[in-house]
Amino acid sequence: MYESNVLELWNLTANGSTVVNSQEILNVVGRLKSPENVQKIFYSLNCGAEVPIFFNREQRPAGRLSRFGDFNIDTIRLKELRQENHLRLRVVSRQSGETTDEVFFKKKSMNGISPEFRLNLNGYRHPEQAGQVIDGKWQMSHHENFGPCLEIKKEDTGLDRIILFGNHKWTTGYEILARLMVVAWTGYPHNVGIVFKWNPHLQGDGSILPSQWSTGLAYYYSHCPGLRLRFGVDVYVDDKGIKHGDYVMNEKTLSFYRRWIGRKVNRILRTEAVYSQVAPLSHYWFRVLVHPKKYALTVWKVGKKEPKAQLSVSNPIERLKSGSVGIIAHRCAVRLYEFNVTSVD
Repeated sequence: MYESNVLELWNLTANGSTVVNSQEILNVVGRLKSPENVQKIFYSLNCGAEVPIFFNREQRPAGRLSRFGDFNIDTIRLKELRQENHLRLRVVSRQSGETTDEVFFKKKSMNGISPEFRLNLNGYRHPEQAGQVIDGKWQMSHHENFGPCLEIKKEDTGLDRIILFGNHKWTTGYEILARLMVVAWTGYPHNVGIVFKWNPHLQGDGSILPSQWSTGLAYYYSHCPGLRLRFGVDVYVDDKGIKHGDYVMNEKTLSFYRRWIGRKVNRILRTEAVYSQVAPLSHYWFRVLVHPKKYALTVWKVGKKEPKAQLSVSNPIERLKSGSVGIIAHRCAVRLYEFNVTSVD
């Protein structure tokens, strides 16, 4: 992480490297420390023209930005990057003039058209060394007995914290096995799980940060029976509140007991964020098959016998041609310990 008196960059480190190629855009995420005093903020890459940066100017969530002062640069395309890069950020204050921050970083390409990947966190100090951060303040952590992990801490939860692995040109014919732990649920609805065939959000121009998205999802989602296999293609919600581009392939309850108890507990406490089918502080395996003949999702606790896939779809409709893979965590603190991808003939 880069930090100055004015701002933080969560996925760039001075003279460090950052993973690219998981999508065709390099997102740069962070926050302003005193956003109430900021009039405008700009960046320039490799001495190019200045581009405005959209940031949250409100004391509440604004689209993809959860907190006052959060920002997400979505206007840098991979073809603009060099092997070594210079990012300059200029913050215009309402009262005290302007300040400038300069960050030098290297790109680290996630190569390989064949879908093979093994997450190895040993020796890494920053999340951008291991995967391409799309949203959220991911951190490298180490917890006794469990080893290193990528983590979203409770104070940093919000909308769709996402980190990607692999190459954006991956098509199909692979299996993902991930081990993760939800530390705490922090809102409703909430979800956690795997994205596949990830494509970038609709790109903005610095004056807006679009939320329109396209990806496959194999995850636990509290706003459905439990587990869900789903495609979203250019998903957006219109002025009447109708969602477009959403394709649910299959869904099923993960734990009937926890769902039944949760309904009663949440009704008494008048909140739906208290009790979930995925138990906090328990390790879970997520196994996802992405194949032209079959999609499947299996979720079970570490230490238990692996069950038959709870969700499967035969001869699925391929809504998206290609894209990378990764983790999504919505309104939850989470730790990711393992993430492996293997080709399936």
